[in-house]
This record gives sequence, C-alpha cells and structure tokens, in this order.
Amino acid sequence: MKKYHSTVTRRDFLKALGLGGAGAGLASILPPFTNQPIRDLDELMSLPIAGMKRPSWVKTVEKPTVEIDWPTIERFDYHHVMWAAGLKRALGSQQYDQVFVDGRVNRRQWIADNKPGSRLQDVAMKEANHYAPVSFIGPQTSPTPESLQVPRYEGTPEENARLVTAFMRLHGASHVGFVELDTDTTEKLIYSYDTGSGEKQGPRLDILDYDVPVENLAEGYRIIPKKARWVIVYTLRMADELMKRPITEVGDRSHYYMYNLKSLLQGQLQNFMRTLGYMCLGEAANFNALGVHTGFAVMAGLGEMSRVGHTITPEYGLQQRVQIVITDLPLPSGKPIDFGLHVFCKTCKKCADHCPAKAINPATEPTWDNGGLFYRAIGIKRWWLNEPLCNAYIRRVNGCATCFAVCPFSKRHNMSYNDLFRRSVASNPAMNRFWRKADDFFYGSGIHSDSNKFWELDLPPFGYD
Repeated sequence: MKKYHSTVTRRDFLKALGLGGAGAGLASILPPFTNQPIRDLDELMSLPIAGMKRPSWVKTVEKPTVEIDWPTIERFDYHHVMWAAGLKRALGSQQYDQVFVDGRVNRRQWIADNKPGSRLQDVAMKEANHYAPVSFIGPQTSPTPESLQVPRYEGTPEENARLVTAFMRLHGASHVGFVELDTDTTEKLIYSYDTGSGEKQGPRLDILDYDVPVENLAEGYRIIPKKARWVIVYTLRMADELMKRPITEVGDRSHYYMYNLKSLLQGQLQNFMRTLGYMCLGEAANFNALGVHTGFAVMAGLGEMSRVGHTITPEYGLQQRVQIVITDLPLPSGKPIDFGLHVFCKTCKKCADHCPAKAINPATEPTWDNGGLFYRAIGIKRWWLNEPLCNAYIRRVNGCATCFAVCPFSKRHNMSYNDLFRRSVASNPAMNRFWRKADDFFYGSGIHSDSNKFWELDLPPFGYD
C-alpha cells in the first residue's frame, strides 16, 4: 500500500475530519475501534470499520433481483414526485389543500385528547429539527491541498473505498457502497431536474465535460462534471423503538432525525473530500435530492428493492434512510446482492395487509405496467405503490411508516430466531409462507400501541444497539 504520511499534516488532517482540536489524538473518542491515536490516512484505512462485512448468506450477483430494462429508462424529474409538486397535480388543488387542513385539525385534536404518541411532548420531539446547511458543492470551509502546499491524496480505488468507508462509518453511516456512473445504465438514476423549493421546479442537472461543478440557480441549472463518475451511497439507521410506533408523532421522529444527521454528515464528507483534493457533490435539500436513492442502493449492493419500493438491507430491513453524493475520487463499483428478499416479498405481503391507506399493491407478481402515470418511472418491473393515496394519508395523520414496522425484515436482526429466518429466506424459498406465519405468531403486527411508554424506556444512544 502506498504511504501518504506527507500528504497533509496531522493537525490539518484532524481538522478536516472534524474530530477534535488541532493536533489532538483520536484515541479518546474511538474506544470501540482502537486505543491508539490515528496519525495518517493509512492508519484510518486499517481500522475494522473501514470494511463492511455482510452475513454469509448474502450473495453478490451480476444483476439486481428487481428487473430493469435500462434502454427504456429515462432520467426522472424530481418535480413529479409526491413530496414535490406531484401530489397536488394528482389530487387537484381543492383536495390537496384539504389534506393539509385535515393534518392540522387532527394534530390539534389529538394533542387535546392526549392521544398516545401524539401528545404535545411527542409533537415537540418530532419538531425538534435542526438542519445544518446543505448544498450541491459543499461548505468549502476545509483547507485544500493547494492551500496546504502539498499534493492531493492519491490511492487505488480499493484504498479509496476503505478510506471513505472508515470516515463514513465513524461519522454514523451503517452501510457504505459505491456505484460507477455509466451513460447507458446507472447515470440514468441521476434526476433530470433536482429537488426544488416546495412545489417549485428544481434546477436542471446537466452532466457535461467540465473541470469543476457549476451551480447557476438564476438560470436554473447545476452542472455535474463528467469526470465525477462515482456515487457514494450510504445509509443512516433508524431507531428501533420509534419505528415500532407508526402513525404517531413520536414514531415519525425516526425519519426526521436521520435527515437532521444527514445534513451534518454530508457537509463533513464534502469537507473531508475537499481536503483530500476531490469534489463531492451533495444533495441541496434536507430530504431526497440528486438521484434515485433506492436505485443506487440496489446497484451498490446495500440491499434489495422491496414491495413498497424502499431499500431493505439484510441487517436492518427497512429501518434506514439512504443518501448519496457524487465524487471524482476513483472508487470500485459495487455489485447487487441477493438474500432472497424479492422472492420473499411475493408471498409475504404483510406490508400490503397492514397498510392503513390500502396504498400497497397486494399482487403476487410485480409488473412492468406503470399505468401511464406521470409520477411513475418506466423501465422497471415492480410492485407499483399508489403514491397519491400513500402520501395524502401520511400528511393527514402526520406520519405513518406502518410498512416499516410490520416488515419481518425490520425485526431485531441479532436474535437467533431472526438469524434463522434470514438464512432460510436466502436459501430455501419454499419456507417463505411458513416464515410469514411465524412472524405473525411471534410479533403480531409488530406495532407497539404503548407509545406513551416510549418515554420510560432505558434507550441506548440513538435508540438502537
């Protein structure tokens, strides 16, 4: 392995990481990983957290388990999704406005009624949001190799992957993967138009032969340099105890907090890459932006696409949020994985059975037919969600995620029963119907009705262990 001891000083390297005062060692803040100070990039890459070991029953495959017709896929305009202008267009202005009226009325009434999980203290926790500034180009506050008068960092793609993974894991990411952009396939997962403000059209995303990224919001475009060919895909794990309490304000906090954390982590990663000498293009919104998160997670090998359209990972099921950035740091492209999830979804249907909005498709087989609806992409064989019905329900009740709670893969991954369940799904699909029944027997719906008891729990940091 190459040595990079002279690339940056220890003082500036630690400052770029955001891990303490100038010249301070890292031993005191890294007890799970090392009791020695980290002096340079090589020592960072040698940490156990620099790798991501998957369970033995997870297989790497050449094609994802969800069928994709890449020639027919087109880059999607984020403006059409339900969280942008899609819901209003799908429902019409009058019904759209009524959805938000219903949400406000329900919240006031449930606070007055002291409804478990929706009391004032529960609302206070959900609304305790604070986002660090997020931007396409990044905060640009860390030193560059030029300002330090040193060459930029250079490593092999594999070394770079370990470096980035160690940094991301140290700062809270559960999974880290990589996708190389290919014009005929994965580049199509980048949005044609980025996230805008509310219902406004976002800026166009152009991929051009430029040396540096460009952001011109006055003219309505952002430019991703063609040389930035690698996407870093990562997940942020959600709190188990919150996810067990859907359709409550306290349960919905599990989503919001991950976006709070994402806003902080993205800026740290962008500064880290800047000091190494590379660009890192981020999501210029607190929520979804830049590209199709589930698509990138699947292609990076973080998980499989589920019946509800979200990523399910072998370790945590649906209980994580996926985020992305784009960089010109060379990285090895991951491969999709198969742990039996797609086949299991065909017979399980627990999310569809319990969906309070009846928005999840209960059909056994997925389909290519997207119904010709403007808010659905083309070129993918999947179970199509009734997106307007789902989104309107979420807004009326101020948060749902029932599908996250009831999914058998969202149960505690480190229990012996759940390990056996996962191993069987990966290797013996004939048992899938049995495992759905077993999940019903052991967990019922998986939903906890005692939302007020959440405040009495002795929780580990971040709500999971």
